[in-house]
Amino acid sequence: MGSILQALHINSTLLAQLVDFILLFAFLRIFAWPPLLQAMERRRKNVEEHLAAAEGERQEAVRYRDEQQKALAEARAQAQEILERSRRAADEQARQLLEQAQAAAVRQREEARAEISRERDRAVAALRQEVADLVVEAASKLVRARLDDAGDRRLVEEFVASVNAQAGGER
Repeated sequence: MGSILQALHINSTLLAQLVDFILLFAFLRIFAWPPLLQAMERRRKNVEEHLAAAEGERQEAVRYRDEQQKALAEARAQAQEILERSRRAADEQARQLLEQAQAAAVRQREEARAEISRERDRAVAALRQEVADLVVEAASKLVRARLDDAGDRRLVEEFVASVNAQAGGER
């Protein structure tokens, strides 16, 4: 066997190294390899768990973002509705105030017309009274001065009739 080993150029050192390698490989395979595989499996599971948790958090973040966008859209819609209601209320109030102002102006105009009419009636009545007083005074002067004169009587009667006709026409 020594000659075969020499013919293959294998010395005892190489053989010892080969036996050492096989023993080391067997030792590592029995004692080191299972814990190493377990550590790698734990690490793989840990990475998978973290990836699953990250995916869940991402989905939660997306859901939360969608909820926030929905809430924001609802808030905008409510704000728009409030603004629209306020604008309609302001328009209605302005319309009511305008109607009230117009009604007050009509009332004031009617009151002014009534006051003018009353004042005119008072002035006409005062004028009639004054004209009647003047007519009576003129008639009494004429009657005293010329009671017998038929022409003067006719003149006074015509004057009184014309004053009455004018007073009746002004009403």
